[in-house]
Amino acid sequence: RQGASPLQCLLAERAGEVVGYSTFRIKPEWDAAGPKGRIAVDDLSALDPAAYAALWRFLFEIDLTSTVEARNRPVDDAVLHLVSDVRRCNIKLRDSLYVRLVELGAALEARAYRAAVDVVFEVEDAFCPWNAGRWRLTADTKGGASCKRTDDPADLALSVRELGSVYLGGESLVSLARAGRVQELRAGAVAEAASAFSGLVEPWLPRGF
Repeated sequence: RQGASPLQCLLAERAGEVVGYSTFRIKPEWDAAGPKGRIAVDDLSALDPAAYAALWRFLFEIDLTSTVEARNRPVDDAVLHLVSDVRRCNIKLRDSLYVRLVELGAALEARAYRAAVDVVFEVEDAFCPWNAGRWRLTADTKGGASCKRTDDPADLALSVRELGSVYLGGESLVSLARAGRVQELRAGAVAEAASAFSGLVEPWLPRGF
């Protein structure tokens, strides 16, 4: 623990029901100017915005501390909109979640889509050659999706790497196309597919593996 306290658990309750929790450690530190302890947040989650804000407020107000350190949080964490000055938060980004589509058709059929889509991909995959070739993805917003091999003309040309990047909704096909990593063969196909693959929240891996 490197001088930190045992793991502590904080609960947010409303009408006798638990609506959020946080686990954290406190590491006391001092210098000539006084106390500057550190709070190391291990996890924090809540069912609604009020409970979420209350948990963070409690952590920020613990006596004899000056720093709250929260590792492995989502890049769109709402706490960034709760602080008075996000520029003082010393935010650091790192990647920790990687997607590799091994069975392309099954993978694209397994996820949901935010917009209806009907697009043909010309896919390159040297490592898993059974993924290479043309695939037609058709999907609606009700959870139904089909991704089958086809001989129809391709709308987009890309590799399985780009499909892995957009699979969880964290990257945009528009950005990849601007970088030259996706080739648009039918006008409007990039925007159509990008809307379908987009997500409401950014991908997040709460626990590494």
